[in-house]
Amino acid sequence: MKLNILLALLLLTACSTSHIDSTPTMSAKKTEATSPFSPTASYQSQVPARGLDYGQVLERISFSSCFNQDLPAPLWKDILDSKSDLFLFMGDNIYGSSPHQKPLSDQYRKADQNLDYKKLRETVPILATWDDHDYGERDGGSDWGGKDNARRDFLNYWSYARNSMPLDQPGIYHSKMIGPKNKVVQVIMLDTRYNRSPLKQSENAQQSGRDYLPNQDGTILGEAQWNWLELQLKKPAKLRFVVSSIQLIADEPPFEKWSNFPKERQRFFELLQKTRVKNVIVLSGDRHMGSISKMELKGWGSLHEITASSINRPNSYTDQDRHYIGEAFNGVNYGLAQIDWQKKKVAIELRTSENKAVNQVEIFF
Repeated sequence: MKLNILLALLLLTACSTSHIDSTPTMSAKKTEATSPFSPTASYQSQVPARGLDYGQVLERISFSSCFNQDLPAPLWKDILDSKSDLFLFMGDNIYGSSPHQKPLSDQYRKADQNLDYKKLRETVPILATWDDHDYGERDGGSDWGGKDNARRDFLNYWSYARNSMPLDQPGIYHSKMIGPKNKVVQVIMLDTRYNRSPLKQSENAQQSGRDYLPNQDGTILGEAQWNWLELQLKKPAKLRFVVSSIQLIADEPPFEKWSNFPKERQRFFELLQKTRVKNVIVLSGDRHMGSISKMELKGWGSLHEITASSINRPNSYTDQDRHYIGEAFNGVNYGLAQIDWQKKKVAIELRTSENKAVNQVEIFF
């Protein structure tokens, strides 16, 4: 009898303890509901993303940026129709810098609900870097307090990237070598956010959120990434695409660009000259328009940059720069690089809806 009573008391205590442990307090519930970067706010995509085939001969590479997950995006269908071997997502892959688009993890979840984008992820390998909106702070840099949570969400979503960099690396920069020995394409995904020094604002910037002054002492990549980039450029490859979320060559538009850090921009050019690589093409996003830029580097040759932006948030203003080849295009757009290995030529088109070409350039390597 005593034994039965003792067992009953033990069972009652266990049930009571279990109830207390499994029920969040009101303060805990409030924290989860209001904190945009709660440790529990994470999303690991269930889309069976197509992996890389490192031995594949790449012949068609598409690329773009600036996909607002809350808006229709019919351009994804055109990108699917391009039959690309690889897609490069160059930043602002979701929008999560506004209060109504927090937490970042929820925005990745929304993105996966776009059926054409989902199909692209399932059928075409994708490499990605970030820009400010998927970093979580408009025009954000190293002083953004949410950057480590943004990095966590990025790596949770782009799962391939977790095995593409050291776990303790400050940022998300990484690279891939794709193709057989005589047709290796190197893709370098830079991180222009995590280590970037604060921007210097002019009076116009304070009023309009743009028009920055040159920062002569700051950095974009940070020293560790610079050292890493030099090592990457020394690796043997027949063709190289360097992806920078912000524009490198253009120096006139009053927005974010490498020219806001003149010494960093010059350091990039000098690194090309130092390593003597002749087969580099720069790709960028961010600007909500498409353009092709070209500049001559003394003792090196012609450097081209293709800016492809945006998937579904085109701008409504004209854009000019002395380095542009042809006119900038301010409709929705993406880039398509078609590689002719026999002629050692890359034909690059900027395309808009219905796969109409709006600008193009041929680059020999």
